[in-house]
Amino acid sequence: MRRWLLGVAFAAIAGAVFFARPAATPGPRLRDFEAYWSAGATWNAGDNPYGRAIWNTERTVDGVTPSRDELLPFVGPPPTVPVWSLFARLPYDRAALLWIAVLVAALLAMVTTTLRGSALTVKLSAFAAALALAIGFGPLTSDLALGQIALPAFAGAALVVVARSRWLAAIAACVAFAQPNASAGLFSVLGRNRATLAIVLGLVATYALGAFALGWSWPLAYAKVLAAHAGAERLSAIQITPAAIAYGFGASPPAAAWLGLAGAVVAVATAVLIATRVREGFARFAAFSALVPFVAGFVHEHDLLVAYGAAVWCALRTHGTTRAVALAGTLLVAVDWLGLAQRPTGIVQSALLALAALLAFIALGEAREWRAQWIAAAAVALLFAMGAFIGAHHPAPVWPDALAGFRAAPAASAAQVWLEEQRAGGLLAAVPAWALLRALSLAGCALLAYAICRRPTSDRTA
Repeated sequence: MRRWLLGVAFAAIAGAVFFARPAATPGPRLRDFEAYWSAGATWNAGDNPYGRAIWNTERTVDGVTPSRDELLPFVGPPPTVPVWSLFARLPYDRAALLWIAVLVAALLAMVTTTLRGSALTVKLSAFAAALALAIGFGPLTSDLALGQIALPAFAGAALVVVARSRWLAAIAACVAFAQPNASAGLFSVLGRNRATLAIVLGLVATYALGAFALGWSWPLAYAKVLAAHAGAERLSAIQITPAAIAYGFGASPPAAAWLGLAGAVVAVATAVLIATRVREGFARFAAFSALVPFVAGFVHEHDLLVAYGAAVWCALRTHGTTRAVALAGTLLVAVDWLGLAQRPTGIVQSALLALAALLAFIALGEAREWRAQWIAAAAVALLFAMGAFIGAHHPAPVWPDALAGFRAAPAASAAQVWLEEQRAGGLLAAVPAWALLRALSLAGCALLAYAICRRPTSDRTA
């Protein structure tokens, strides 16, 4: 039966990739890699990659519309700039192919590491199921499609928890710090000698790389950059945070900020409870990571990848009602809910990928658990139908397609340009339908953290 489940899961993935692709959107492939590569090229030219100068490079990338301002700001940590500098020495197309190879390797490493952290004995069937779950996981497919560094960063963070070599763990920590959201779950392992030493060594290496790129005071300069971009985007429709969702439901900006702070406080309190209740290191890491969207300042769809570790752990280690809750949480995170409104032509593809994630989750469990999970699956299927209906009737804009002939003020900073792009593209509108869709993703993260907290121990085989 497990083979049949996996066979159908991979068939659904094949259908989603080859036959149910949504209408293509204009622009270069690996859209976020465009900003990485351009930041490296801008730094190579002696300019500030965090300023408007990056647009001079971005506008040369095939697929970008140079007749309007569609600047995509670079907000990655300064220690990553020397890495992007190396990629920028290649033409964009060749650099993008090389980066795709890095992402595929990171995907395989993440699946392997997550399985290793969730189970002592890992079988080939479990790897196949975890891989199918990963491919059907909407945030991860977004990472691959956009060329996001969140994927290798989260793989590095998971390796810090699992690796037995302190030097391997230190290198992994340095990779994890390339994306703050992906590495935030490492707070769960502080206090363990090996992991703490690896994190400290990784921080030292990270600081040195940042100093090489932007000088010894780079943390302060980078904090200012993050603050400026947080102010520009914190209420945007592409943000999956409590504050942005509250604003979408109609809360004023100050009220939304307070609600966001309240959500963060609850998440931190939950993390403290998990730290006292869950003894296994990887389980704590997975639960902490699932709570990151409630406390992080920037959370896009691809950032929800941090819930993948919790999904695999729950698929392998939970039973009964807790397992049904975990399955519901996994599917809620796996679906790109806002994407149903942004790309209505991709609804069938989203349904097929969600089906693959469902079957993979079930295949990772025991046969006696399979029947009880269909109730949770049916409930999420009903929500998906509702979300598809809402998305079709409340379409959301996609950056930069809705910019028309946008031009920014010459004296505006990169953050100010990004703010005006959000406004011109309609992404700062408070639309309750979009807020409801995004709230489903956050609910999934909460359910996964709850499932780990409720069942902190079980057998470790897969």
